[in-house]
Amino acid sequence: MPIRAHYIFVLLSLLGCVSVQAQQKADSLQLSQKVQEAYKIFLADPDSTIGIANNVIQESVVSSNVYFQGYGNYLLAKAYWAKGNYRLSTEYAFKALALFERTPYTHLWGETMLSLARTLIDLRNFKQANIFLNRTMNLAVTHHLNNLLADVYRERSVYVLEQKQYDSALYWADKGITLYESFSDTLNASILYGRKANIYTQLKDYKTSMIFNRKAILLDSLVGNKRALGIAYFQSAVNEYNLHHLERSKILLQKAIGLVTEIGSFNTLVKAHTLLADIYLLDKKPELAFQQMKFVSQLKDSLYSAQRNGQIQEMQSLYELGTKENTIRVLENEKKSQRLFAIFLMLGIFLLVLLIFVLWRLRHLQKKANEILSLKNRAIEQQKEEMHAQAENLQQLNQLKTKLFSVISHDLRGPIGNLQALLELVTTRAMSADEFITISHKLKANLNVTQSTLENLLSWSLSQMEGIKTEQNRFDIQMLIDEACVLMEEVAQRKNITVENTTANAIPVMGDVNQIQLILRNLIHNAIKFSRQDGLVSVYAQSNASHCQISVRDYGIGMTSVETDMILGKQQYFTKAGTQQEKGTGLGLLLCKEFIKRNGGALTIDSQPGEGTAVSFTVPLAQV
Repeated sequence: MPIRAHYIFVLLSLLGCVSVQAQQKADSLQLSQKVQEAYKIFLADPDSTIGIANNVIQESVVSSNVYFQGYGNYLLAKAYWAKGNYRLSTEYAFKALALFERTPYTHLWGETMLSLARTLIDLRNFKQANIFLNRTMNLAVTHHLNNLLADVYRERSVYVLEQKQYDSALYWADKGITLYESFSDTLNASILYGRKANIYTQLKDYKTSMIFNRKAILLDSLVGNKRALGIAYFQSAVNEYNLHHLERSKILLQKAIGLVTEIGSFNTLVKAHTLLADIYLLDKKPELAFQQMKFVSQLKDSLYSAQRNGQIQEMQSLYELGTKENTIRVLENEKKSQRLFAIFLMLGIFLLVLLIFVLWRLRHLQKKANEILSLKNRAIEQQKEEMHAQAENLQQLNQLKTKLFSVISHDLRGPIGNLQALLELVTTRAMSADEFITISHKLKANLNVTQSTLENLLSWSLSQMEGIKTEQNRFDIQMLIDEACVLMEEVAQRKNITVENTTANAIPVMGDVNQIQLILRNLIHNAIKFSRQDGLVSVYAQSNASHCQISVRDYGIGMTSVETDMILGKQQYFTKAGTQQEKGTGLGLLLCKEFIKRNGGALTIDSQPGEGTAVSFTVPLAQV
């Protein structure tokens, strides 16, 4: 009898260990989900990241999980850096480094050193920053961590840029872009494109800077990096200001101010309002300039106060953290004493449930086996059907891509060949300056079309790779239509076509602003393409119970029912020469269909040959 009791006790202990291990695994999975969520938003919403990271640290201290303690401190370092609080960023980075150093968590060890290096660069402590950069590069090379190596190149470009070593900064930025693009890491690639734009601005090569800024803005918009997007808009505004395009600079500054205000980036906000004041002075509006400089002064006072109060908050946070750690240790000891009692109680219940389960299992074992076999057979059949459907979709998509790239390669070869031939004539002096100017106007138009085709191709390819994220925001569709009409004025002027927005009132809608803007540009461009000389293109929006319908109307050559069916068909593309033999690939309409679907809308076409076309799509109304 004592021997039998001993075996029962051993069995109960083993069952208790299994239960504890299962609980620990569930807790680790929950913490992993939290840190992943916090890392995704630390640039756009650093305060939320700070809240999640503190929660992770508290939970990991209770479970003695060193990995998540270090990860939580690393997240705090990144979030405080995004807010510009370098004091706290450095402190939490050193805490994370103490936990990760010489552990199997090599990648996070390296990323923590990079976080310290970036903060030290911003504090202009270049000597210490260089030490951490070299240590991280050695770690990445030794362990073959290409992702970490790309991040080293990214921060190395900042390091040399702050020391005015522009050629080195471009070298490291290009190395980083090459690696990031091989990983399809659009977020970090866009950061380096913005950095190259900054380098060329400092070199006073504003036109080259604008090229890279456009790439950065496009990629930042796609990945939702609000911090980098705000900086990119500000950089574009600086370029336009230096090129004496004051109105464009003001528009870009307003966009930048909206974004950096949202995430609380004081430094960029101060620079933006200062530049806006300079523009108002050039516009001979001293009252508005004075208001901007007054606001800048208030921001600087607020930043100084925040930094001064930050020291008090920091000491209070450290005190509260120590108090919480003591409380956690006391609770942990109490929890250990209660755990044993809970285990025995749970095991008693478990044994009773186990007895019932064994009896039930013996009775229904055969029946359960038959049910499982039947379910597996049905699952296999369902998988076969799904695989067949996927194969058909892939075949259709592959055929579509083959046709698209065939057309695009043909259309791109012409303008590029023309440009090459023109440059050959210029370099050999076989063409006069007047002849060059005459031909270059038409060539510029062709290159503009080529650039639009490439931008559409990039957006479409990203959508097919699920690289585009649709963000639902509230905005006024009337203002967005005005902006699209302004952007298409240059294209319309070539055919002396009037583009007008006849929307009477503001209509608030919900959707992705950048995607709706792309839809409008493509539809207006098509309307101009198929309109006759001296024609009219009308854009208007009207709302019903739940949706807003936006229509682009032209009075050009129109389409047949067969052509409209091809446009509205699934995975079909349509292309047709314009009234002045303008060529196209049909890729813009594919993008429009994709983005309309992503934004919860529907596409309709009303057209008659010779009478014009009205292309309409819907967007959900914003709720009051």
